[in-house]
Amino acid sequence: MPLSQEPRSAIVFLVGMPGCGKSTVGKALADRLQFTFLDLDFLIEQREGLSVAQLFEQRGQAFFREAEAAALRSVTAAQGGVVLATGGGAPCFHGNMTYMVESGVAVYLKVSPQELAARFTAHDLQVRPLLRDKTPEELLQYLSQTLAQREPFYRQALLEIVVNERTVEEVTAVLQRQIMPFL
Repeated sequence: MPLSQEPRSAIVFLVGMPGCGKSTVGKALADRLQFTFLDLDFLIEQREGLSVAQLFEQRGQAFFREAEAAALRSVTAAQGGVVLATGGGAPCFHGNMTYMVESGVAVYLKVSPQELAARFTAHDLQVRPLLRDKTPEELLQYLSQTLAQREPFYRQALLEIVVNERTVEEVTAVLQRQIMPFL
């Protein structure tokens, strides 16, 4: 069987700030690799029966982070490859980043705070609990501070891709070339 058709069992973990493109790039990459795409927030919502926003409001961030760690560890590539889009804070809690680095190919999708702020719509700001009700100035400050806190975790990833104004196709093509030796 040619190498390109051999079934691969690997997990590609996409990490980065909210709005960096983990879900969008993840779906495109999964299509290219013929892997399954999963979204960690969606897995948590399925397991808990509540939206991420409801979990934050009703049970608090600590509960959410525990549920997130459990959902992360439930993902397996036993039946083939998986591309998993994680939540922006996932790498920073419960040893999750160490787990991802040891369990698959972790990739940091890097985007500047200014580019992130420009990407968010009014709807995004209402459905993302940690961004809710922020003015443009507060949003940029929050993103800058949060990135500074999270980046030491993100930078533990095997690969780092600067996304900024690149198209999904450009990011996916670069990412596919860079991760293939590790799959």
